[in-house]
Amino acid sequence: MNISLNPTLLLAAVISACQPQPDQFYDTRYVEETPDPIYAEHVRTSKFQTPEEEMADFELPTGFEITLFASEPDITKPINMAFDDRGRLWVTQSSEYPIKAGQGEGTDRISILEDTNGDGKADKITDFANDLNIPIGIIPVKDGAIAYSIPNVYRFYDTDGDGKSEKREILIRDFEHKDTHGMVNNLFRGLDGWIHASHGFSNISKVSGSDGDSIIMTSGNTFRFRQDGTRVEKTTDGRINPFGSDLDEWGYHYSADCHTLPIYQLIWGGNYTQWGKKDPVMGFAPTMMDYGLNSTALSGLVYYTDTQFPEEYRNSFYSGDVVTCRISRSVMEFYGTTPKATRKRDFLVSKDPWFRPVDIKIGPDGAMYVADFYNSIIGHYEVPLNHPERDRVSGRIWKITYKGNQRKMADWSNASLDKIIKGMGDEVLHTRLAATDALVDYHGNTAITSLQDLVGQKAISPEHHVQALWALYRLEGLDWKMLEDALKHKEPIIRVHAQRIMANFEDWEEAQTDLALAGLADENAHVRRAAAEGISRHPHAKSLRPLISQHEVTDSTDTHLTYTLKLALYNHMQQDQLLQLAVAEEWPQSTSNLLSLVIADTDSPESGRFLLAHLQKGTLEEGKTLGFVRSIAKTLPENQLNALVTIGKEAAAGFTFAEYQWAQAIEDGIMQRGIAMPSIVTNWIRSIAKGTLDDLVAGGQSPDDTFKAQLAFTTRVVGTYKFRDMGDSLKKIIVDSNADDALRADAALSLIRLDPEQYLGYVGKLMADPDGTVSFRQRLANAVGQASSIQARNVLENGLKSAPIELQTTIAATLVKTSEGKSAILSQIRKGNAPARILKARNVEENFLTNASAEQKSGFAALTANITPISEERQLLINERLKEFQATADQITAGIKVFEENCGICHQVNNKGGIIGPQLDGIGNWGIDALAIKVLDPNRNISENFRTYNIRLNSGEVKSGLFRREEGQVLVMADQTGNEFTIPKNEISEQIASKITLMPDNFGTVLDQRQFNELMSYLLQVR
Repeated sequence: MNISLNPTLLLAAVISACQPQPDQFYDTRYVEETPDPIYAEHVRTSKFQTPEEEMADFELPTGFEITLFASEPDITKPINMAFDDRGRLWVTQSSEYPIKAGQGEGTDRISILEDTNGDGKADKITDFANDLNIPIGIIPVKDGAIAYSIPNVYRFYDTDGDGKSEKREILIRDFEHKDTHGMVNNLFRGLDGWIHASHGFSNISKVSGSDGDSIIMTSGNTFRFRQDGTRVEKTTDGRINPFGSDLDEWGYHYSADCHTLPIYQLIWGGNYTQWGKKDPVMGFAPTMMDYGLNSTALSGLVYYTDTQFPEEYRNSFYSGDVVTCRISRSVMEFYGTTPKATRKRDFLVSKDPWFRPVDIKIGPDGAMYVADFYNSIIGHYEVPLNHPERDRVSGRIWKITYKGNQRKMADWSNASLDKIIKGMGDEVLHTRLAATDALVDYHGNTAITSLQDLVGQKAISPEHHVQALWALYRLEGLDWKMLEDALKHKEPIIRVHAQRIMANFEDWEEAQTDLALAGLADENAHVRRAAAEGISRHPHAKSLRPLISQHEVTDSTDTHLTYTLKLALYNHMQQDQLLQLAVAEEWPQSTSNLLSLVIADTDSPESGRFLLAHLQKGTLEEGKTLGFVRSIAKTLPENQLNALVTIGKEAAAGFTFAEYQWAQAIEDGIMQRGIAMPSIVTNWIRSIAKGTLDDLVAGGQSPDDTFKAQLAFTTRVVGTYKFRDMGDSLKKIIVDSNADDALRADAALSLIRLDPEQYLGYVGKLMADPDGTVSFRQRLANAVGQASSIQARNVLENGLKSAPIELQTTIAATLVKTSEGKSAILSQIRKGNAPARILKARNVEENFLTNASAEQKSGFAALTANITPISEERQLLINERLKEFQATADQITAGIKVFEENCGICHQVNNKGGIIGPQLDGIGNWGIDALAIKVLDPNRNISENFRTYNIRLNSGEVKSGLFRREEGQVLVMADQTGNEFTIPKNEISEQIASKITLMPDNFGTVLDQRQFNELMSYLLQVR
């Protein structure tokens, strides 16, 4: 049979076959799966793969393809990327990371990558600067770039256009860099023309622009600075380690945080949660999602607004995960102005566990570019920084496109004004932003007339109009009539951006306040929120009532708008004149409740008086009372504190908390002031403590959690305020074997504080009692060690004899904190009263060698010369436990209990538990080997943020704990039980950072094999 084919139809069929075809069976819904164990190892045991081999291990949705844009040896270890106005990709690279080089010894670099022949791969690579020290954040600018390299943000100049920097200047200097795995990162140019950036984990930086106005950033923050370095401003406060930013068409700023949530929509000036931070009474800024991404190692974030990807994959967030080696995808929906994220099926998954997507950027061509810090190790505190298997040379940049939709890069550097203005109206947001930047940079004031004409055209799109307004603002060519028209425009997006522009004015006149207040009543919620943000940054008396009114009518489910309104009120209350105006009014109860929330976080006598009056009315928001009491005590004039105590005595019984909690809140507030505790407060505390101890002796109280907490308060205050008549009652707590060991030890410490001479011997006998548990006796040793006296040292020395080695180690760690104690422990070991191996315990060795004399160091070396290192002992223990480890489903429930009793006080899983240490969501991905090391040898490798501090007081007492925060005139620390305690600053004589983590180092003895198996079984399924 002869078949005649139509050539036209045949050609069409061939073309159709070459195009990507939609896969109707590819389900984009996210389904929770058990992670592949290949991602569990902190040090990957799989083999190194070439780029070609790695590329074969990528999984993408149908129709997408991934190609290699660049790799070693042309580049090394990429960290951050950014595109310039010519479509070139700038990449920061660091082979030094994570250990910074010495001053002037950096060899890291910034390179410019170009695809000159359009084949999708970089064929021209120019090293722009190659003497840097862990460069991270990068943003190209006209004639060069702005970038961070330890310890400064620099402006690099390419004066002759050869792609190499000939000179540089410091824009912002001296960012702290004790922890290197965040620092200043992900620079981008905002709609406002400023450079926006993230400030990374653990570091505390005080920086300023050339105007001298400084900001302080603690760990996670975002900030902005002018291109010329004249000014720096903080834009948000809090989170842990932000790494990745992007914008949407409304001008909202989205940011990733490695340790909390992968996506935040940031509120200007918002106060976000952070380790060690006290919850504000008005609450932290809200989040947009209630799920994580099964990891706490998220890097990079983009919001895809291009058209190169199919519709299904646009308006999506893409997040890199360097632990589970994938790029996740989420979409969002607005409820009012509040975005709610939904997770979709992972966009890219690599079966090569060395794939480390540390940054993601969308190119001018609409393709996704992924910086792959290709490495067998990525962890910063899971694995030693100097681990020999860290790869120092390999790095890849991948390019992801949807086949058939490729387009060329735009070059704005030589574009005509007409072309640039046209580009400012492009359907792609990033194109509009790039064109606007190019117009400002290359045409400047010569473009003002054309822009003004453009704004006057009714036919242009709202998006085009928005970019023209921002460009005119940046060029100082936006006249008042133009802005006023934009604020009243029929298109909500134009009104939103007009409000944002006006918010950036340094000062407001009456007319601007009036227009913002009109926006506060706009029919569109996004306009109302933008107006509230501007009002928040420009407090004015006439804004007070409109803010209150708008808060009352706003749906509480729109959390981002309600918080913005509260934040605006809070900023108004920072102005003394406005605060006085507010507190002088007679407000309805609902308004008084609202104002009390924001005023409670301020610091002035007026706020104390207002809150006291509010408290006296008796109508309070559930759960906020103690925060109010603490704030009142901190701010109320001292001669009015009697009223607060009186209310507490009369009203505490009517609340859901105990009387002692009210007294403790007053105590906390007064301590923050740095003044002596008034007698009316100490007398009340005395009566509470006596009543508590009387109830204990009489047996009239059940030992529930509330009474236990009250006992803990009582044991502390008896020693703090020297209630000497209560010593015998404390003894009853100490000898009660049914009581909690921590409470019993606290009672012993209070006894010692009451009268060291009288009670040290008593506590010492209990410490030496072989019938007591080892853990309790260790706590008593720590209590004795708090007393800096010859008698205390003698008690500890005597306790060494015939003690279990765990107790001997604890005693030694306490003794060696003083020079006399160092000599004493050497003497006791030589006498045979303790083995020399206790000197090699990490906490003993560190404290001994700190400030030891030459003679003491010599004695230490002689006694420990032939002792097996503690690291080897711990590894043997780990090997034994792993050999006997068996995971079964029925152990998980028991493992939860083990976790809650031993770990939950400091660590959080699924929003349950403490936040003293890192959150552990996704920790099951670590695998059994890494988990065993972290539990049984916690000091093998730790982060700077979790080192403890040894603080010596003027009295000679030594306290140890994890630094949490400063509150007024006190430091807030946390102990091993997860409890916070305060130290007045004026009582501190010495503060020494330790190399030891707060995490207990004795789980090898605390947990037997069965409990270890149960705990591991539970943790392994936390994914």
